[in-house]
Amino acid sequence: HYGCMLDLLGRTGNLDQAKCFIDELPLTSTARIWGSLLAASRHHRNIELAELAACHISSLEHDNTGCYVLLSNMYAEVGRWEDIERIKFLMRNQRLEKITGCSILETNNRTYRFTNHDRSHVDSNVIYEVLDIILRKIGEELCSYEVSKTKPPDLARRRANSTKYHSVRLAICYGLISTSLGNPILVRKNTRICEKCHSAAKKISEFTNREIVVGDSKIYHHFRDGHCSCGDYW
Repeated sequence: HYGCMLDLLGRTGNLDQAKCFIDELPLTSTARIWGSLLAASRHHRNIELAELAACHISSLEHDNTGCYVLLSNMYAEVGRWEDIERIKFLMRNQRLEKITGCSILETNNRTYRFTNHDRSHVDSNVIYEVLDIILRKIGEELCSYEVSKTKPPDLARRRANSTKYHSVRLAICYGLISTSLGNPILVRKNTRICEKCHSAAKKISEFTNREIVVGDSKIYHHFRDGHCSCGDYW
């Protein structure tokens, strides 16, 4: 019940009230409780509270890499590259390794596994060509940055961290190619789907008129007609 109340506060953006709610709990807060605050902080772009929540999670679950990755992604969104390096140092110091994200598509009684920027598939050339076409159509092309306003190291990092060829996009694209029209595309992902890929999946479902289901490490996302069953909160 406490977790549900905290989730409601987070969804409505009452982050300060959510923090006070945790402080006043008549029991010891668990990593799951702090995880709810971390998710809400990510959704509402509150880095300070996200840092606090991540600190508590790491102290309760020493092998939890998810909080570090989520915090690192928040830093990347605002260009705080030094903080990203600090997170990497902390993870190395604690001998924590980031889980390699992968997406699995099951079709025609076969299983296909994709990682970010994966080119191991026999039809990789076709997958990338079709994906590029789809991303242009939905306006999700690789962002271009003005060199005059972006330092070269920051520009290189942004391009390296591009979500354009994330595993879930490759899996969805191959699903579009290899399945019959009208059939839903079912993808399993071992990590949380990122916001940009979530946005892209919504647009792809609308553009292609296909149902797309992505089960990530947190919930199942059912994309249809440009909307997701999660209501853009996960």
